[in-house]
Amino acid sequence: MSTIAIMGTGLMASALGKGWTKAGHQIQIGSRSPEAVQSADLGYEPAVVGDYRTALAGSDTVVLAIPFTAVAPFVEEHQEALAGKTIIDISNPFDALPSNELAGAEYTAKALGTTDGLVAAFKDNFAATVNAPGAADGNRPDVKIAGDDDEAKAVVAALAADLNHRVLDCGPLHNARLIDSMVSLMLILDRTYTNFTMKTGWRFTGLTEN
Repeated sequence: MSTIAIMGTGLMASALGKGWTKAGHQIQIGSRSPEAVQSADLGYEPAVVGDYRTALAGSDTVVLAIPFTAVAPFVEEHQEALAGKTIIDISNPFDALPSNELAGAEYTAKALGTTDGLVAAFKDNFAATVNAPGAADGNRPDVKIAGDDDEAKAVVAALAADLNHRVLDCGPLHNARLIDSMVSLMLILDRTYTNFTMKTGWRFTGLTEN
C-alpha cells in the first residue's frame, strides 16, 4: 500500500483518489480550501484532508493535479517536502505553451531542479474513464508515461495497473511534449464525434498484450 498525496480537488484528482482508495492505497488530499473539501461528497474517504504541507507529510507519491500555471510555483515552494518522492505531473499546459518547444513537465523539472522522481502521466486520460469499465469500444484507454527516472516510472506504472489500465512507456521526460499535443487533439475529436462526453481516450493497437 502506498500513501499518495493528491494536490488538487478537480475531476481527475477525485477520480484517481477514488480508484486508488478502492485498490487499497491511502489518499491524502491537499487543498487551498481544506474545509470545503471536508464538507464535499468525494465518493470515497481520504485518510487526510488538509493544506498542501499537511497532505505532503508522510506520503510516498505526490500527484500534481493543480492547474499548470500553479505547478512551478507550488514545486518551488514545496521543493524540500517533495525530495525523494515519486511525483506524478498530470497537469496540462494547453494554450500556456503554444509553441510546444518544451513539455509542461519539463517546466516542472526546472522548478524541481531535477528530473529524479518526476513522471508525466494521466495527461490524456479523461476523468470519466479512470474508473469506468471501458471506453466506447470496450477497452480502457492507455495511460502513457514519460520520465527519466526508471524507478519512478515503475511506481507510476504499478499505480496505473491498480486502476486496470494498460501502461505505455513513452520514453524520456521530453517526450511528454508529444503527449501534451495529444491532449488538445483528443478534446477536438471528443467534441466532434461524441458531443463532448469525455468518455473517450487513446488506445494504441497492434501491441502484444501482457
